[in-house]
Amino acid sequence: MSTPALISKIKKMARVKQFDVITGSIANLSFYTRKGSDKVFVRTKGGPSKNKIKRNPEFANVRRNNREFGGCSTMSHNIRYSFYGLHHVADYNLSSTLCSLCKTIQKLDTDGVWGERSIRLSKYRSLLSGFEFNRINRFSSIFRIMPVWNIDRYTQQCIMNIPAFDCSYGLQLPGQYSSFRLVVVLGVVSDLQINASKSRYEPTHGDKIRNFSRAETPWFSTKASIQEQQLIVKIKDLPELFKDDDTLVLSIAIEFGTLDALGNQIPLKNAGAGMILETK
Repeated sequence: MSTPALISKIKKMARVKQFDVITGSIANLSFYTRKGSDKVFVRTKGGPSKNKIKRNPEFANVRRNNREFGGCSTMSHNIRYSFYGLHHVADYNLSSTLCSLCKTIQKLDTDGVWGERSIRLSKYRSLLSGFEFNRINRFSSIFRIMPVWNIDRYTQQCIMNIPAFDCSYGLQLPGQYSSFRLVVVLGVVSDLQINASKSRYEPTHGDKIRNFSRAETPWFSTKASIQEQQLIVKIKDLPELFKDDDTLVLSIAIEFGTLDALGNQIPLKNAGAGMILETK
């Protein structure tokens, strides 16, 4: 292909982010970026049709892998929903990392057959405890005060006490921020298994439980002395469906704030940090 023709193709199908960084399509190649990485990835287009993968016997193993991957993707989504509203503090793609963790758990199901293995998070829920939402500036390095909390599975409630501290030693600011607040979320995640028709993954006890409770501190100056704070999160209207194969997920995040046009404090995007404190 001549140089003018190639340039024309780039203008129509690709986007130039910098002089030497391209995202989009050129011929049968797709260029794209990922959150948390400054690299550009490339992959080829094409492959067998969806109908061929769905029906052709030679793709039986592909269908098994696809079904199990679908289950891991669903579980990853459910875990992220358990800390709903805290995703914006993450500095990398949480979905792919959680999906990989779910795959690890799925492989531990030695009773199920390949293509139908369950994802028993309740048996390995400790693997999620301490999961950080950030790789560069982690919550545990920004917020140096260890909260004290207690999760009650019977009432699906958590009471958290944050000791008094002075920001000069309690915070390690990753930038120039004037205000912050702490946000706590308690959510529930159910184990997944393949359904009767073997078409998709569903909660093991046949009912969907997707709920969470959120509480936050007031906005504080990053130069202030903070009094002891208590936050209570309780999942409301959770039916009697709550069973041993449901997992409570307690997460926390620090948000940094700015003022909107009306002078109200709002959280900054792509600022702050978070983590899963405990699963129970």
